[in-house]
Amino acid sequence: MSMSKKDKTLVPFGKYAGQPLEVLLADKSYCAWMVGQASIREQYPELCNLVFSEHGNCLKTPNHNRMQAEYVDEEVGLKLSNLINPDIFTHDKEYYVKRIDEYFADKLPIVKSVCERMNNRISEIGKMATEVSAMSKNWDLYGQKSFAIPVSPFKKYIDGREQEEYVFKNPVSLIVNDPEELYQKTIQDFDLFYAFFDEFRSYLSTSQFKHINSSKLSFEKKYNDVTIEIDYHEEIKPKFSSRVEKFFERALFRNTSSSNETSNVPDFLHAEWRYKNPQITSELYYIEIKPTIGDDYHTVLNQILNRRDMNKLHFKQKASQTVRYLLVIGAYDGTGVSFENVKSIFKNEDIDVVLEKDINNVNLPKIERDFRISPFEIPALNEIFNILDSVKQTILSANEFFADRTNRASGF
Repeated sequence: MSMSKKDKTLVPFGKYAGQPLEVLLADKSYCAWMVGQASIREQYPELCNLVFSEHGNCLKTPNHNRMQAEYVDEEVGLKLSNLINPDIFTHDKEYYVKRIDEYFADKLPIVKSVCERMNNRISEIGKMATEVSAMSKNWDLYGQKSFAIPVSPFKKYIDGREQEEYVFKNPVSLIVNDPEELYQKTIQDFDLFYAFFDEFRSYLSTSQFKHINSSKLSFEKKYNDVTIEIDYHEEIKPKFSSRVEKFFERALFRNTSSSNETSNVPDFLHAEWRYKNPQITSELYYIEIKPTIGDDYHTVLNQILNRRDMNKLHFKQKASQTVRYLLVIGAYDGTGVSFENVKSIFKNEDIDVVLEKDINNVNLPKIERDFRISPFEIPALNEIFNILDSVKQTILSANEFFADRTNRASGF
């Protein structure tokens, strides 16, 4: 029912019936009660729009305030999140273990290749050292001899060669191509390669993770009844020593500037070594609360759309967030349009409509606030260390070999 020209300045009903509109507008609590009645909003839309224009966001009914205050309890916001995007609750310990295992499983073929080449190189250097030791006792007897040693997995030649040639024919050549010095340089590179995984493992051992962080809550902020920010993904950000960072510099920072520079980059550095975290790690909810809406739903829709425009104009969104606009209602009592169709109309504008009773009926999954991830829970990482440690054992044996060789040469 619309107000006629004759009574446009008078209140058409209730305790202020027949009195000037100014009298009704002065009674803020009565205005709050009036606009909270769906039947009144439907019969007198022009009057209700006038009341909203006069009091705006300050007009809150007791039932509205009760619904708003419910969000002081963090569990209410989490239940709402579970309705809107239940996937965020899958980021539990099992989720992190799976993702980290996938990361290391991707590196497993690289580790196998590097370690196989390391074992071959150390073996061939050891054979060369043994023969050169015999040659050094009588150079005239052996003459000149060359050795083909597999290229280190941490080095790549522009011409693509896979072996390095070392020639021995006199004492001077032993100084230039000392097998032990060549061996020491090889294992220095391997130690840095090993340290990358070891430091990642230490990071996991000492870090605590959260399933879902505590929600950040605010009321009447950014033109909204309730604003909730939920962080649901902890970044995996291991800290490496400066030596390891330097060793992996081209891979970790991708700072090669030309194709010529990448032509002599070892193959293993072409992998993606920096752990990739998801780009979206939190949700931001702007919530409008209405105890009831009816066939005047389009007024509420326009209200939320206007607030969204204001938010975009005045506030910068974080790149890591998904922003959602929500309408939480106590009841729908419209008759002209079904509730499902109203939800569809709002959804078409990227606004989710949720009933308060549906929030209350949510059974939250178990939330792990703080947990640790043991490296032993990562199968691929354990397999990597089995392979790396086998090379460590080879190096230990080679160290004993070169120490014994030095002792014999010194007469001990």
